Amino acid sequence: MSKKLIITVLLLTISACSAARGGGGDDDSPRGKRFLDSDEAKESAEYKQGCSITDYGNLVAADGVNWAWVDPATKIGAPAPIEILPVKNRSNVTDTALAGNLEADLKQAFERIGKPAGKKGLKADSCIYWVQRADPARAWIPYAGGHMMQAGIGVELTIFDASGRPVAKIRHDGRQGMAPSEAAAEVADDIANYVRDH
Repeated sequence: MSKKLIITVLLLTISACSAARGGGGDDDSPRGKRFLDSDEAKESAEYKQGCSITDYGNLVAADGVNWAWVDPATKIGAPAPIEILPVKNRSNVTDTALAGNLEADLKQAFERIGKPAGKKGLKADSCIYWVQRADPARAWIPYAGGHMMQAGIGVELTIFDASGRPVAKIRHDGRQGMAPSEAAAEVADDIANYVRDH
């Protein structure tokens, strides 16, 4: 094999890794990078926008989730009830149980952090913007194949206070297991843990 062919194969492999990413914010992006300046914001056909969040202007790269904004005057993690509204699936994948599974996962995850389901207090509106089923064909991707072949899901969540004012926006995705419902549980935990810490 010639050196030119090897270099070409390596470049194509790197390009494929980039194109087949796990969705979501750039893991190597500095905290505070604006969502609107990200590659994900430019890929709105695959990673839909306007799902639950209507204004992305203040969304930045965050610790524990891909993108977030929290009203500095609001402690969203304080123990108190939170109403989880029915989850919508706006992705390009039809899965009749996925939205209900994510809703149940969010309720359980929020209860774990001291925010039981209830109608007095905060309200969470969420939706699924991206789903990718597990695909063993992606296992060939060097260094990332084991992760990239897993199912993935992207979720937007907006938290409103009792007056209906948005106090937090979270956009996060993840991969886990062979079914999108497994990835949904992982993403719900990440979101709840972020809320707990803010």
